[in-house]
Amino acid sequence: MKTVFVTNIPAPYREKVHETVSNEYKGNYHVIYCSAIEENRKWKFNLGNYARTFLTSKTLSYKGREIYLSSDIRRVLDNINPDVVMIGGFSLPMVIAYIWAITHRKKIISFSDANCESEGRLSFFHKLVRKLFYRVSHAFVGASKKTQVLFKSYGAKSHQLFQSHLCANNGMFEGSSKPFEQRPYDVILCGQMIKGKMFDFSLDVISLMKVRKPDIAVKILGTGPLKEHILARLNELGIEYDYPGFVNQEELPLHYSTAKIFFFPSLRDAWGVVANEACAAGTPVFTCSVVGAANELIVHGKNGYVMDVDASLWANKAIALLASSSWSKMSDCCVSSVLPYTYENAAQGIVLASNYVKGLK
Repeated sequence: MKTVFVTNIPAPYREKVHETVSNEYKGNYHVIYCSAIEENRKWKFNLGNYARTFLTSKTLSYKGREIYLSSDIRRVLDNINPDVVMIGGFSLPMVIAYIWAITHRKKIISFSDANCESEGRLSFFHKLVRKLFYRVSHAFVGASKKTQVLFKSYGAKSHQLFQSHLCANNGMFEGSSKPFEQRPYDVILCGQMIKGKMFDFSLDVISLMKVRKPDIAVKILGTGPLKEHILARLNELGIEYDYPGFVNQEELPLHYSTAKIFFFPSLRDAWGVVANEACAAGTPVFTCSVVGAANELIVHGKNGYVMDVDASLWANKAIALLASSSWSKMSDCCVSSVLPYTYENAAQGIVLASNYVKGLK
């Protein structure tokens, strides 16, 4: 039986997952991408060994997002004629994939990495679309336990729920963790330089830390529309920093392991693979509850802190951790906590969901 997965674009943290699922099904697995890349992504990585198709899509860029206006999704699905259709969102090609699967009486699996907080501000229309298509889904695959709670809020049953977590390449980080004294930077910031990643909040925290630690040093990775603003603020605050810009995946272990703490606030992050990357390098993570990885991968007081977005609170915790002998224990916990988050385990969530729906009459 053939399974297809309809999703937006290839991502470095999903390639090995797709490859593993394809091997499990001896090639009867096909990924359909709406596009090869989106304008706001700078990723460079090798694609996995699995069957894939890139749709011929017309897009519109709006507020940093790609909106898919039309595509050849019907023709592609007709040619493949899958038995199971897994759909990872609600862009126009994906909505058409839902309709195709319904009209052709195929098994449907809904995939998401969202949660109740990240989707809390959706319009009535967007929630209605989810309710309609989740109602006809036979199984659900979520990136986190929070995603499963979201599915249940739309009526999904426990036996229909499966998990395929998001993860980094742990093997790439193996042996990269360094002791406290070999990490020259106190804080690392990493991500797209956009409003949602809350770089200004992180800089507010760092400015408070500087009052008590004048020699504070920061590493910052990434690029985006707010780059000049962020660098200007660092210069205005007189913060010592290193900015290598956007770095490729294979360079990440080197950079994460030069810092003692990773700040990861966010307005909306359905998971946050950067948290996996930081943990794999033994770098404790400071984050907030809206982040999907919070209270699942990142456990308060063990491998980082999950806190309200309060600059004074974060600054106090950071200063205390930098002065505490408990940093080493927390760093070791980071490395051990991320070990189960592997491509193989993530692939099993997809396999189990596919096997489940294939067994339904």
